[in-house]
Amino acid sequence: MNERQLKLTIHNQEKQISDLYALIDTLQTKLRTTTHYLNEEDKQQAVNVQSYKWCMGWRQGDEKN
Repeated sequence: MNERQLKLTIHNQEKQISDLYALIDTLQTKLRTTTHYLNEEDKQQAVNVQSYKWCMGWRQGDEKN
């Protein structure tokens, strides 16, 4: 790969990362909104699921650790 191709690859990967950050942010917002409408018992079941905990606890920059 030449320098131009490498720069294009880096640019594309940075855009993909940015898009993933936006996707995770949207998912977190939707989960917060949805759990707000659940009764307390259903809410407790939902928030105790490991994928919910991971999603809600994830912050930009965590992938670097």
